[in-house]
Amino acid sequence: MVSTSEISTCIQHLLSGIGHRHESFPQYDPQYWEPYHDWMLNTLGPASTWSVKKLTELEHTAGGIAERSYTCASLEMKLLLAKLTAIAILIDDSIDDQAVHDEIVQFSAKLYRGESQRNGLLALYYTHLQELSDICGGDSVLRGVAIVPWINHIDACLMEKQILTAERSKCENEDGLALRFPQYLRNKNSIAEAYAAGIFKATRDQYLPLNRYIKAFPDVAFFTEAVNDILSFHKGGDRRGNLQFGPLSHTFNLVFRSTRYWTEWRVDAIRHTEAHLR
Repeated sequence: MVSTSEISTCIQHLLSGIGHRHESFPQYDPQYWEPYHDWMLNTLGPASTWSVKKLTELEHTAGGIAERSYTCASLEMKLLLAKLTAIAILIDDSIDDQAVHDEIVQFSAKLYRGESQRNGLLALYYTHLQELSDICGGDSVLRGVAIVPWINHIDACLMEKQILTAERSKCENEDGLALRFPQYLRNKNSIAEAYAAGIFKATRDQYLPLNRYIKAFPDVAFFTEAVNDILSFHKGGDRRGNLQFGPLSHTFNLVFRSTRYWTEWRVDAIRHTEAHLR
């Protein structure tokens, strides 16, 4: 078992390597946190089976992601992304509950058939996806990028359970399991494109032509996937629900190889584009 100080040191090395600059938490914003807390307490809470303690941790995590990642976004947009993030985390961490699993299996099929979601949590998820779609307005490309990854996340949770259940018996620890996790499933699970889309649709009225941000989009999405990959594979729970961390070596190596491949691919693409333009 790796200690908390060791995991902290590894993450600090990672952040230093990518040029991360630490920024303190922003000053408490009651206009953001009070309605979000009310939503967590009175809307999401009754739709879940989580304890008050776990919901409080979820509120801090999901709310902090939206607050710190979308500093230029409107209050409406930040709250919506924070709500979707909270539900996505809750679904991902509840997939082992057979009752939740049985409902999730039908989510995509019901969505595409236009049928209502019987499960309260999934109905709430669908409602907020409709709100996000409305904010995207008539930009069909942006809407597809901003909405579809949230739907894919549900399918990824189901696929993840099937794959990990089969592979876990072959691995000595979660670190070895990381190497068996398919790349396409990593991409689907991280909701990276949707988070990237939120940067370029900061308010309901904002409109940016696709050619203004399309070149930056893949890099933002990949960075999100890589960080999610590192953090997700090394947290777990013991029988009492306490957070535990495993070794980082394999996943660091895996992300390093992915980053190198991605960088080489991007450089090669730029060279070909420049040659074509000449």
